[in-house]
This record gives sequence, C-alpha cells and structure tokens, in this order.
Amino acid sequence: MPKSLYDIYKDGSSNGYGKADAEKRFSILKDFSFKSVLDVGSGPCLLEAWLKNNHIAVHYEAVDIRPEALKLCKCPAYETVPSIGSYDLVCLFGTVTYNIDGDELKNKQILKKLLEQSLKVCKSLLIFTVFKESAKQELKVFQQDRFVYFSEIELRNLLLSLGVSNFSITENNKLDKHEYFVICHV
Repeated sequence: MPKSLYDIYKDGSSNGYGKADAEKRFSILKDFSFKSVLDVGSGPCLLEAWLKNNHIAVHYEAVDIRPEALKLCKCPAYETVPSIGSYDLVCLFGTVTYNIDGDELKNKQILKKLLEQSLKVCKSLLIFTVFKESAKQELKVFQQDRFVYFSEIELRNLLLSLGVSNFSITENNKLDKHEYFVICHV
C-alpha cells in the first residue's frame, strides 16, 4: 500500500489513471450544462484539455495538493479548495482513491472534508468518483488494500450528513467498471 502520494505519482504529469482512462471518465460531463468548473484533484489539468478538445467553453480552475502538477496547468490553480468563489460544476474525479498509509478511515475523512469545502463554492452540480466496495474482491489480485472503497449506503449516509439530498449514485461500466459516479445537485 502506498505510504505517500509520491509512491503513486512519480512526477507532476502523472494522474494515477492515464490519459485515456481519465478522458473516458470525463465524458459523463457531456450530459450537463455548465459555464465554470473547479477541478479538485486536477493533477496536470487533463480535464481542462478534454473540455477544450470537446469544444466545451468554460472558465476552468484547478486544485491539487501537488505543486509540481499545478506547474503544468495554464489556469488559475490552488493547493487547497478556495474558500471564496462560485462554480457551476465542482468535480473530484478519483481525488481520494488511494489508501495512503493504510488508513482507510483517515482517507475517507479527507474526502468528506474536500466535499464539505467543495459544496461551499458549488452553485449547481458536484460530481465525484470513488471505488465501489464490490470492486475490492476483483482488485484483490492487484493489492486490494491499495485503494479506498465505498458502499452505496456509506455514500448515501455521507451525502445526507453533508446536507445533500438530491443525488444519484451511478455505475457506468463504459466509463469505469470499478467506480461509482456520484452526481449531486445543490
């Protein structure tokens, strides 16, 4: 299991999934309309490039805790979720995926805190992804405790505890067979 982010992300250009898989996941955004985006866990801003390549004109800003990744971005970028601002869409694609230090509860609390912060600046739509608990057995071969997993019930309880009641938890094997796509209307 990874001890730090640098066990996973060897340099600023790494996003943990690869460009093709990241872009496949971004395609869920084609179903929505938005003019501004805060990409939490942006890495090297692959989402910004995907939006431009798909002719989706938006104001885009990025958040990542890795300064070396943000140096590759050509947009307003932050190391923490900004406390001011307002965004139509806040997304967290694979932001808390890895089980850093083998402390799953701590990593789940990090996601909760990021969601709390994100909701404060989200005007309309918050989308995030997490590994499905059901994927744990399948990924056992690949080191199952490398990742943080969530059940649907756990996600529902998390969202309700944050005051989010209008949400859907979606499985889309074409986008990623191991993850839930959680869509929150705020």
